[in-house]
Amino acid sequence: MIDVTYAIVEEKYTFENESRIAYGIAAFADAKQDGTATIVTSIHDITSNRESLSRLVDDCNRLKLSPLHLSDIVEDFLSE
Repeated sequence: MIDVTYAIVEEKYTFENESRIAYGIAAFADAKQDGTATIVTSIHDITSNRESLSRLVDDCNRLKLSPLHLSDIVEDFLSE
């Protein structure tokens, strides 16, 4: 099992003349193990509220969440 670090990913979406910023989560392989910080998994466009997603990312890192459970955690986050 690899160790991962979770981080917020900021993305700008543009359609015609309208733009919006959305935030997602990326799980990076531990650079100490493989030297690359490769993205293991990610979920895009979760929310426009960076603060609330930041708390979720902090929890994922603190609890050492397995990347296998990221989609379940995001689903729970969105249902709140």
